[in-house]
Amino acid sequence: MRSVAVLLAVASGWLPRPALADEAHFWFPTQLAAQVESGVRSGLVIGIERDGTGALVTVSSEIRPLGRAPRLAPGHPEATGDLTSLALPTDFVPPKEVAEIGRAGLDVWETTLRVVEYVSARIALDEADRGAQDVASVLARGRARCSGRANAAVGLLRAVGVPARVVHGVVVGERAVRWHRWGEAWLGRLGWIPFDPGIAVGALSVRYIPMRGAGEGTSLDGVRCLGIDERGYAALPVRNRLRLIPIRGATVRVASARPAQQFWAALYGPDGSRRILRGTSEVVFSGLLAGSYRLLWSGGGNVRETEVVVGGEELVRLDLGRLEGS
Repeated sequence: MRSVAVLLAVASGWLPRPALADEAHFWFPTQLAAQVESGVRSGLVIGIERDGTGALVTVSSEIRPLGRAPRLAPGHPEATGDLTSLALPTDFVPPKEVAEIGRAGLDVWETTLRVVEYVSARIALDEADRGAQDVASVLARGRARCSGRANAAVGLLRAVGVPARVVHGVVVGERAVRWHRWGEAWLGRLGWIPFDPGIAVGALSVRYIPMRGAGEGTSLDGVRCLGIDERGYAALPVRNRLRLIPIRGATVRVASARPAQQFWAALYGPDGSRRILRGTSEVVFSGLLAGSYRLLWSGGGNVRETEVVVGGEELVRLDLGRLEGS
């Protein structure tokens, strides 16, 4: 059925855009729903549909390679839209290891990743910690709540010249909903990218919901998860226990079985996304994450299908003539 649907779609000239890879649906009581940040935040797209008893909150995320990041340069908070994104206590001195990261001449993505790795490794998560949660106190103590780890990463990023800020919200887990804090770093032309020390850099699960005007003392009773698909996030590579977005994705070049003849090809991703292209002699799918894909194409009046495995290589070439002859 899927092959027929794709064939009809291409024949009619309707070429659907890639589906959003990850999506979650939550039910929020009316009072809490009013505090959900709708729109785009932390790489997530949040929509709200209200009725008399509450609201359906939909969180979507398309997981894709980040793209090449610019070199680290002196931060200009006015360019970020957040004038406090480089603010630090005047007497704050970052640890020697972090200062060296800032002097290493890295691009802003690698700088951000290494600072978050430092916090993840050096600051233990302790939700029972009742000490001060500012960056200096957390570094001195070596443990913190989620808010303290976010504050520490944000403070250290600012100390090496990367604009950063804390985000307030909730995370819907398998068994409970909890208040949470994470961070965002400004990567120049790439904009704000999210991170959560100990969890991920560059992308968040659709279980994260940014909130405004609410705090940890507010009850989360009544928040329910109605359904979730986070295959794209779950498939991200892991470095030092952090899920992270790759900088460059792979490219799959598909050569037609009959040169100079128009054909179409559809590529289905392991995260549920789909891409459909038409071309003459060749079509090119770019920005792909590692994983197993299904390729469908028009060949000899039939719809054919094969598996395409994308690994660590940056370029995969497919000759449909050889595939049709095998």
